[in-house]
Amino acid sequence: MPKKSKDIKYKIETTLHTVADAAQQQYEKNFKKAHKNVDKQVSSVRDRLEEFDSWAVDSVNEALENVEKKLEKKVSKTMSRIQNAARSAWEKLTD
Repeated sequence: MPKKSKDIKYKIETTLHTVADAAQQQYEKNFKKAHKNVDKQVSSVRDRLEEFDSWAVDSVNEALENVEKKLEKKVSKTMSRIQNAARSAWEKLTD
C-alpha cells in the first residue's frame, strides 16, 4: 500500500507540475501578445500625434500668412494715403 500511495503522490505532483508549466507558458504567451498589442497602440497614437502636430504647424503657418497679407494691405493703404497727402500738400505749396 505505501508503494501505491507514493505512485499516486508522484502522479499528482507530476500532473501539478505539468499544469503549472502549461499555465506559465500560457501566461508568457498572453503577456507577449498583450505587449505587442500595446506597442501597436502606442505606435498608432504616436502616428496620430505626428499627424496632428503637422496639421497644427500647417494651420498656424497659414494663419500667420493670412495675418501677414492683411498687414501688407493695411500698410500699403496707409502708405498710399501718406503719399497722396504729401502730393496734395506739395501741390498746394507749389501753386
